Amino acid sequence: MKLLLVVFVALGFSSVGSFVSAAEPEVIYWEDLMPPEGLKALEEAYAAAAAAAEPLSEVDQGQSDLADLPEDGDFIPGADPDDPTGSKPPATQFGTFDVVEELNGKSIRIPGFMVPFDIDQMNEVKEFLLVPYFGACIHVPPPPPNQIVYVTAEDAVPFGWEPVWLEGVLETKTHMNQLGSAAYTLNLTKMEPYSDG
Repeated sequence: MKLLLVVFVALGFSSVGSFVSAAEPEVIYWEDLMPPEGLKALEEAYAAAAAAAEPLSEVDQGQSDLADLPEDGDFIPGADPDDPTGSKPPATQFGTFDVVEELNGKSIRIPGFMVPFDIDQMNEVKEFLLVPYFGACIHVPPPPPNQIVYVTAEDAVPFGWEPVWLEGVLETKTHMNQLGSAAYTLNLTKMEPYSDG
């Protein structure tokens, strides 16, 4: 009887231990989403773009003027806030869709900023992008695809411009969109305000 009790207790503790470890997501940061060779490729892409860019002194400063805005002052839906008339060519998203395959299927916790696709009347979202810094994707160009996470939530969550911690299962699944294509997808299980602690 004692042996049977010891077996049940041991099984119970091992089950509780595995439940606790499964419940604790791995804390990751943005650099963890980029494979080691990714940084070098990104630096090369930015260097090539900078070399091909026109110097600011040669850019026509009259391209986008307030007089070009619609009479009612409304911006064009989906327009870049820095170019509301759409007179500039779209910004190029640099970087790659290269991912860290070991993160696929992992329960993770990551900080970042929300970029919504649509906000409902209750100021909530069911899908959005998580990005490493404020204003990414809104002020172009967007971060590299492997520095953007497409997030889906079963139930709508409150939207805000403040940083957040997100938890969920990360997948190496791409999501193409006009704000900034993502190399990762997160199935959201928990969201909370960001804190250093």
